[in-house]
Amino acid sequence: MRPVITFFALSCLLASTGAEASAQPLDLDTALASLSSDGPGCVAGVELAGASPIIVARGQADLERDAPLTSATVLETGSLAKQFTAAAVVLLVQDGRLSLDDDIRRYLPEMPDYGTPITIRHLLSHTSGLREQWSLLALTGNGPGAQAHTNAMILDLASRQKGLNFAPGAEFLYTNTNYVLAAMIVERVNGASLQAFTQDRLFGPLGMDHTTWREDFRTVVRERANAYAPTEAGFAANMPFTSVYGNGGLLTTVGDLLRWNAFLDKPATLRGGPALAAALQTPGQLTDGSPLDYGLGLEITRDHGRRLVSHSGSTAGYKAWLGRYPEAGVSIALMCNNGGIDPSAMGEQIARRALTAAGYAQAEAAVAASKSVATVQAPKDLTRYQGLFRDPVAGDLIRLEAIGGQLVLKRGASHVLAPLGQDRFEGPDGILLHFVGKDGSASGFKLTRGGGAQTFVAVRPAATDPAIFADYLGTYYSAELETLITVAREGSGLVMRQRFGVAWPLAPSFADAFTTRLRGVTTFVFARGPDGKVTSFGAWAGGARNIAFIRR
Repeated sequence: MRPVITFFALSCLLASTGAEASAQPLDLDTALASLSSDGPGCVAGVELAGASPIIVARGQADLERDAPLTSATVLETGSLAKQFTAAAVVLLVQDGRLSLDDDIRRYLPEMPDYGTPITIRHLLSHTSGLREQWSLLALTGNGPGAQAHTNAMILDLASRQKGLNFAPGAEFLYTNTNYVLAAMIVERVNGASLQAFTQDRLFGPLGMDHTTWREDFRTVVRERANAYAPTEAGFAANMPFTSVYGNGGLLTTVGDLLRWNAFLDKPATLRGGPALAAALQTPGQLTDGSPLDYGLGLEITRDHGRRLVSHSGSTAGYKAWLGRYPEAGVSIALMCNNGGIDPSAMGEQIARRALTAAGYAQAEAAVAASKSVATVQAPKDLTRYQGLFRDPVAGDLIRLEAIGGQLVLKRGASHVLAPLGQDRFEGPDGILLHFVGKDGSASGFKLTRGGGAQTFVAVRPAATDPAIFADYLGTYYSAELETLITVAREGSGLVMRQRFGVAWPLAPSFADAFTTRLRGVTTFVFARGPDGKVTSFGAWAGGARNIAFIRR
């Protein structure tokens, strides 16, 4: 049957849900129309309160065998699997077998004592300060795709880290390490695998018959789609050859994900369900009381003027997004095997269609109308605010330029800053910059967003004379990673080399600092001793701050 809700069916539905506007038909075929039927694609599902789920598929599950995607196709979820790991932990809390405020070293004695306990709650809310596993492994030259990893290897890696990104509870920083360790705690407390526990307590009772953890990537899985990455020539296979799970690694179908969302909407279907659903969807907070937009494995935000509970996922060429608008009774699941898809953007596009089909106005209220418009005239001389500024803790780098009488912030995209007077400017998403300085130039600024704040300091631009590159040549060692990196010349520039042909070209970023394309952008900041000679460098990779490498 063609997946379109009729006006008549929606009229009956709207009468029972009290929707705000007239219904429109929901055509998911059109939502996926941009995908080629000959390439890897997506499976999308929508469920509106009181109606049966609608699931459509477009694209191929296997490009070598011309096998199309269907509603029964099994794909991998990436990080949206975290809510199921969190659910397993909460069930053990309900059983009285652990507490969210337990020190993780009670269950993982291999982990170092950092002076302040890391609790299970810190893991599940991404406030532990633990460094990102994939970035650490990338720095060793053995990142995803170069080596097959296991949860035991991640624990060993984490146990060798002498430092944290920040004190537990002080910040929110999303890292996969948190959820691998949480999965291991579940297994140690329960005395059985995460798969066995969740099958018995979640997947089985909820009828999620096609859902399993990828505990061993070599396991044969019926109806599973292969994953692909776009290339200039078309597509290349891009499968997650890893046996790490808990942070991701969940194999499932769109239909099973919609069943899970239906449980969160009506949790009484499971013993202890209401308390479980409430725990997962309660936003956390930092030690100082600052609220988070994250519960336990779920993001809790607002979209179209409504509460949105969601999570995205990405593993190799698999992409996924799962979202719910609880008050509107709208549930969306999207799973793809095309690594070129932005799952959040496509998922939210489908969400707009679903909300409209359910008869709810999209609530694209102009936020600007409710805010006072800044009328402060920009200072005549904006050059004092120009330059490169860096957060020395988080490693974030911002460039500011005066262009056409406006101050422009460049961090990836470019954004014009609105002057507020007294060395203050407002930027995108409500960020505020308050500059400090002397002698007519800014030495730094404080950036605030909501309750969070970062301090940026001015840094000198990168040296342009290649002769200075000789200062950095040599071999450096990280005890935490047990890894050697050699900085060498290559042509007129520099490159970092490791064993087995691993090499990263370096691009000058600012004084004594270089960047390379490694899990996004990784920055290496070199330090000098009293004699001016380079003695070490710190590596800032995604979710891993200031990993020390000492010159030999």
